[in-house]
Amino acid sequence: MSKIRFGIELPNTMPWPQLRAAALAMEDQRWRGLWTYDHLLPCTAEELPLIVNSVQECEEGPIFEGWSLLAALASITQRVRLGTMVTSATMRHPALLCKIAITVDHISGGRVDLGLGTGWHEHEHQAFGIRLGGLKTRCDRFEESAALIKRLLSGPYPVSWEGKFFHLKEAPFAPAPLQKPLPLLLAGGGEKRILPTVAQYGDGCNLYVNMFSSLPEAKHKLAILQRLCEEKGRDFAQIRKTVTMYADIIDNEEEARRFRRFMGQHLYDEEAEALPFGSPQRIIEAIEPLVDLGIDEVIFNGPYPTPEHLARLDNLLFRISIA
Repeated sequence: MSKIRFGIELPNTMPWPQLRAAALAMEDQRWRGLWTYDHLLPCTAEELPLIVNSVQECEEGPIFEGWSLLAALASITQRVRLGTMVTSATMRHPALLCKIAITVDHISGGRVDLGLGTGWHEHEHQAFGIRLGGLKTRCDRFEESAALIKRLLSGPYPVSWEGKFFHLKEAPFAPAPLQKPLPLLLAGGGEKRILPTVAQYGDGCNLYVNMFSSLPEAKHKLAILQRLCEEKGRDFAQIRKTVTMYADIIDNEEEARRFRRFMGQHLYDEEAEALPFGSPQRIIEAIEPLVDLGIDEVIFNGPYPTPEHLARLDNLLFRISIA
């Protein structure tokens, strides 16, 4: 098998001392990526472990802002890469987002990936008075945001821009990112709008497997992305390919089965039962096809990130990464 790396999406809902301890543990272990998410409300109860009874109870819980949290984590780490999985294109003007990302890039010594998605959380946008828009509007905004971000991260400066959503007039832009380039990772598998945007502007892409998509679907979307890259004269191999996977080691099989049923409640029974919550072997079997597919990084969502639990996962995954 080819080399593969691993990251964790830390829940912004955890208290700072726990987040700090998790980040320091990841720094000492072999994790490649430490990711936060960009939400103003916690995600819905269907996406969380068995700790809430309703969407309302979930959404009334605490959550830190993702980029501020990332800056704090950057200041206490030196090796692990950092990013948002992913920033909603609805939340910030692209120029402001680039300023934030470049600031964290300098704090971290050049360890940031800028993750970008269309945005999707309707209640979150309603609650905070942020326009989400329909699917076409979100895709249009995402595409223009990616184009402008790429321009701002690459130079030259000053920058002028006249688009449908955004306007800049001879905007100075210093300092430049430490990384050349600061990677732009674009999330989503939409074949008509998202993947063409990845092929045009992305340094990386992110797809889901096992919870919101399947391995055959991921394989299909990567084949489309490869064709789009060839059409645009881009080297498909140069685009970093990541997937988000829901998985965790759970030793008690009865508890693991309950967890699989809960997390897979919107899936067919056989799909829910196949989710990699349970024995270490389940996780290995879920990852091996991704290695064969050419995935560069698996980003885990689901593990409760105590230092001890992260160490156990790290030891398991390290065996795969060097196989």
